[in-house]
Order: sequence, then structure tokens, then C-alpha cells
Amino acid sequence: MTPQLALKALAPLAFFGYAAFANLQLFTSDVEGPELAGFLSGEVTAEIDTLYRANLPHRDPSVGLIGALRYALLREGRDGVVVGQRGWLFTDEEFRPLKPTRLDDTVAWIASAQAELDAMGSTLIVVPLPAKLDIASEHGPGATQSARVAGDYAAFLGALDNAGIPHLDTRPVLAGAQARFFRTDTHWTPGGAAEVASALAEAGTIPPGETAFERIDQDPVRFQGDLVTFVTSDTLAPLVGLAPEQATPYLALVAAAPEADAALDIFGTSGPVPLALVGTSYSANPNFSFVEALKLALAHDVLNYAEEGFGPVAPMRAFLADIDRAAPPPAVIWEFPVRYLSDPKLMDDPKTNSEADNA
Repeated sequence: MTPQLALKALAPLAFFGYAAFANLQLFTSDVEGPELAGFLSGEVTAEIDTLYRANLPHRDPSVGLIGALRYALLREGRDGVVVGQRGWLFTDEEFRPLKPTRLDDTVAWIASAQAELDAMGSTLIVVPLPAKLDIASEHGPGATQSARVAGDYAAFLGALDNAGIPHLDTRPVLAGAQARFFRTDTHWTPGGAAEVASALAEAGTIPPGETAFERIDQDPVRFQGDLVTFVTSDTLAPLVGLAPEQATPYLALVAAAPEADAALDIFGTSGPVPLALVGTSYSANPNFSFVEALKLALAHDVLNYAEEGFGPVAPMRAFLADIDRAAPPPAVIWEFPVRYLSDPKLMDDPKTNSEADNA
């Protein structure tokens, strides 16, 4: 028996051993157990689940420790993450197959959003983001899946072309840039975001503006990659080689205007209408500085309507519902990660569902 098989065989013994110890601790304590009414009403399962979640001894430390050992010994994580090479982690969302019908439905909805904006006099530019597994394929678990997600990206661009929807091909600039995605996080780095912003400016889809911005670097930020959650705890992660990530976010501030120009608009109410940015956490999270990079590259002010935790479609729905149709932005930049195309709930409205659940 190989060492890896032996470790896999020992893992269930460790789990069962801890389960026996934990149950003994739980049922010899003063914790109140399920009531008879729960058995009669069929609610006993939920009561037992709540009992274990709230009172299981050593739950959080043990989950973190078991996850750290599994990663260190077997290079595996829990559902939600796929472990690649040299300590790189990937979301399992990038491993879902893309159905052609779902792609068609999504592009049809994007076309309807484009038509709505066009009727207001606003131009839509879709900025598809390739999968991390595609761009960082050398760190992935295998070439087959990397090639498949690259095909998904090409299919999305082809569908946008066929629908006549303006878009930016970001794959060449991200594939040629260094440090474009974080090792243990789903997202791009500020450098990757800046490369895309520069490419958008060079494409000429948005005429260059006349507002001068200057870059102001902020203090470096250290954070635990969002994919580490699916492996172990933040405390134990560095011990198994999953060190925190670091980014240096920055601001793009309007450069000081000459006194003569400043006197013309003492209240700052004139000037061109800002562009709009809609998207996901790639744009919403200030650690990645995408909106700031757009300001610097395009010489336009940009208002950020991106949101975290809702995918790319729901923020666009919200934006279209709230837009001032009398004064729409001249252009709307829609950052759209391709990995969401395989999400069966992409076209659902998570905000409406959440409100219904809480009603």
C-alpha cells in the first residue's frame, strides 16, 4: 500500500474516533436535547442539526486542523476549491461545463440590456474576464480543463460578435501580463486590472476624455485569499504554505486644476457626465483598483455600480432600474467573468430571492 493510500485509509478512522469523543462530550454536558414534540412534528432533524452546530466541542479548530492536514498530506480541499500546482487554488465554478443554451440565453439578455441603453444614448461595452484556470493554466491541475475554459471564453466572444455587442478581448493582455491573478484568491490583481483598463483605452471604443488624474498609492493590504476558506482556517493556512495575499490599492484623484479653470466652476458641478462601471467583486473590491485604473487610462471620471456577491447580471438589472434616463452615462463598462456563464442561477435575481426569504 502506498503512503497516500494509507493516509486516505487512516482519515476515516480519525473522523470516526473524533465523532465518538465529540458525541460523548456533547451528551454528557448540560446541553438541552431535542424535545418529544420535535419527533411528532417532524422537526427533530432540524433540531439535531442546530444542536450539533451550536454545541459540538472543538468544531471550528477541528475543522481547520483536519483541512490543514488533508491539504498538507493529500493536496485536497473541501467542495468549492480545486487544488492546483505549487500552492495555487481555483474555484470549482471554473470546472462546471457550459451549456450552449445557457450561453444563448445570457447573450440574448445582454443584447436586450444593450438595446435599452442604446435607446437612452448610452454605449454598452462588455469586458469579459477569462477564467483564472485559463490564464494561469501552468498552475492548474491539468491541461484538459484549462483548454475547456479557454473554449468557453472564445464561445462567449463569438456570441457577442454575432449579436453585435461591443466588447473587449481581455485574454491577450492578461495572458501576457505578470501576476495577473492571486495565488489563493479568485480575483485578479491590481496589475491585471490595470492591464485591462489600458487595453480598453487603446481599443478606442470610448473616446479619450480630458480629465487629468493622478495616482495616489494607499498602504499595502494583506488579506487571506477567499479560496483558503475551503481548505482550512486563516490561522493554520500559513503553516501549510497558504500565506496571505498582498495588494497595494490606489486612488485616482483629479489633478489640481489651474486657478483660472478652477474659478469657472467653484462648486464642481460642470464637466462631462461620468462613465459607469457595472460588474462583480472584481470591480467592487477596492483592493483591485479597477475603477481607479479606468479613470487613469480613459481620462474620464467613472462611477462604480459593481456589487459583491451577486454575479454580473443582478448588478446590471439594478443599474438599469435606477438609471437617470434624462442624463445617462455616455458609456457603460460591464465587467463580466466568464466563469459565471455556467452558473445555473445566473439569470435569477438573488436580491429578489433574498427579500422573499426574509418576508
